[in-house]
Amino acid sequence: MNGASSKLCFYCVEYKKVAKDYPLNYAFVDHEEITPRCYLHWQYECSNCKNMTHFNGIAWCSDCKEFTCLSCADEHMVKKKFLVYDYYYTIDCKKCNKPNPALDYAEFEGSHPFQIGNLVPIEDVVVWMPIHPEEAVSDQFPNPTWGANRVENMGNINTITRLESLEKADPKSVWDANAPNWAKNWSEGGDFNHKYFIIPEVLRLLDVKEAEKVLDVACGEGTVARHLANKGARVTGIDYSNMIDYATKRECEERSGINYLKSDSLKISETFGKESFDKIVCNMALMDIENYKSLLKQISEVLRESGTFVFSITHPCFAVPTTTTVRIPKDSQRNEDKIRIVKNYFEKKPTLVQGKSGSVNLLYFQRTISDYINALQEVNMVITEMSEPQASEELKEKFPRDTYLDMELVPYFLIVKVKKASEL
Repeated sequence: MNGASSKLCFYCVEYKKVAKDYPLNYAFVDHEEITPRCYLHWQYECSNCKNMTHFNGIAWCSDCKEFTCLSCADEHMVKKKFLVYDYYYTIDCKKCNKPNPALDYAEFEGSHPFQIGNLVPIEDVVVWMPIHPEEAVSDQFPNPTWGANRVENMGNINTITRLESLEKADPKSVWDANAPNWAKNWSEGGDFNHKYFIIPEVLRLLDVKEAEKVLDVACGEGTVARHLANKGARVTGIDYSNMIDYATKRECEERSGINYLKSDSLKISETFGKESFDKIVCNMALMDIENYKSLLKQISEVLRESGTFVFSITHPCFAVPTTTTVRIPKDSQRNEDKIRIVKNYFEKKPTLVQGKSGSVNLLYFQRTISDYINALQEVNMVITEMSEPQASEELKEKFPRDTYLDMELVPYFLIVKVKKASEL
């Protein structure tokens, strides 16, 4: 083959996963290695602007015998599943205004200029001639080669599954399953993120004073509760998962004066009287609670007037499951080889995230920042300060692999301080 390499065309390989009769062409040597492409799936020259354009951004008009690229005419989206996609574009012919499909769909329906004989490829490529294109439609969507998934499959990434219901992922069961490893592996002060990013800001914003009554909602194995007790606060921790069993066991051994209750946090207004606490904290749990509006309403009820509520969550914009990162190559240990991908900021389905090892599942209820702000306003609570912890120069020097070109660039966590306002 003229100018060919030993590498197969990226698009040919991916299309063959869906259309079993799809031919495999070799890529030519001058193209990038990550998505090597054959001449069929390379670029075509627009008849108008003369610019070379990716084959999915240019259309052929068989009447006018001309190419028109998306920069020279209007394009229109058509929702239809084909090969690894769920839509295609049509581009109006610059000369006659007829809408023609971009070359990726034209090839699928058999109207590509190479297929209909309007043009003959000058390079040695095998052209697909679909007889029954309706059979070449993926049963799975998003297909593993579609959109951002294409990049994800090249790198190392968590498995993210959007759920239609909670039948197979009960929140309590997820936390109970994780409890042994989480409690066992946490040293004093929590894991790396808690120790250096989350807890210092939670404690700063909460600013507990001696003898203040503090409620730790969804307290887990008690790390935050113990910090508060060490500052002289009278702490009550509540959690319904088995995580609290480890907190109770440690309290029996160390006697910090913390009162732990194994109960549903969504029943705190039944458990405690109105305005029972000076301050309330909910650390890294609000995004895990389905009925968060009910919880915020009850927190407002048991918090005294002008009391402080502080919560920390994974950052709605920059953390899993809204955003995820991949490493390309997969085995690279350098942070400059990490690529951040935004999945869907507005997705509201419950999301199950499986770690790379396959051993840890986490269940998230993804929300926007405005969801939280509006929900707080509805229950008469006003934000007074927000924190997005960033890696300091000291942390970058001490933990370069964890922070450099990563946690210094984007925040993984959002910590919010709220005051309960007077009744309107």
